[in-house]
Amino acid sequence: YHINRIFRKLNPRKAASPDGFFPYTLRHCVDELTPVFTDLFNTSLESRQMTACFKSSIIVPVLKKQITGLNDYRPVALMSQVMKSLERLVLAQLKFTTTLFQTPVCL
Repeated sequence: YHINRIFRKLNPRKAASPDGFFPYTLRHCVDELTPVFTDLFNTSLESRQMTACFKSSIIVPVLKKQITGLNDYRPVALMSQVMKSLERLVLAQLKFTTTLFQTPVCL
């Protein structure tokens, strides 16, 4: 699974994430940004550290149904599009790797 495939699937209508990256920019500049983020992701995974700006999120209260009190809101975390992309990349790799070691179930 490649970074450029993940970036191309981003919704360009979403707002900028807390790190300042717009999904529109990531999607439409994918050819230029893929080598940069490939190096960044590989370095982060090898060092087991991620840049602080990608780990921050903004908590937004979202109304559940009707306003009768503070309990009618649920917190939603707006995360970095870059961090979400890295999570999708790692998840795809984990799924691929674990399927290699699964044995078929006999009924």
